[in-house]
Amino acid sequence: MPFEYSAFPTLKTDRLVLRELSYADTEDLFSFRSDPVEQMYNTSPVKDLPETRALIEQLRTAYEKERAIHWAVTLKGEDRAIGLFGFNYWERFHRRAEIGYDLARPYHGRGLATEAATAMVRFGFEEMELNRIETETIADNHASVRLLRRLGFRLEGIRRGYSLEDDGTFHGSAIYALLREEHQP
Repeated sequence: MPFEYSAFPTLKTDRLVLRELSYADTEDLFSFRSDPVEQMYNTSPVKDLPETRALIEQLRTAYEKERAIHWAVTLKGEDRAIGLFGFNYWERFHRRAEIGYDLARPYHGRGLATEAATAMVRFGFEEMELNRIETETIADNHASVRLLRRLGFRLEGIRRGYSLEDDGTFHGSAIYALLREEHQP
């Protein structure tokens, strides 16, 4: 029986805890969601703490309505959010979901994104009983593309000139997916 949203799932890895996002995470989330470099290929940077709090409210409401699930990523032993990873939507009937991820810049290059995303993907296939996990990333976002490839995701196509980014140019949107049968736990 797939995950039913009855209790928020906490995921643990060797170095990380992925836990429920709370309003106490507002300042931590603001620190990386307001960073224009970090958000270059993501949504527009948040402008202030009230906007960050509204984002948390939106993500918590999506969970309560059983539409999505987002985790605050923390280092074991430190209850400070250094990332935000999650399933942005879940199509239960079709058994597919879309992932998203955001890790604060000081933590890049340590394998933490791979570790967090691996736990999330495992949860998707094992607990949500997904057949397909998909995502879109800006084709020029080389770090995101490397992460997806490390996880076994395959490029399915690129929507050319899809999004106007903060650098003032249009970028292609790369569509990646991983099927249950392709997943290597």
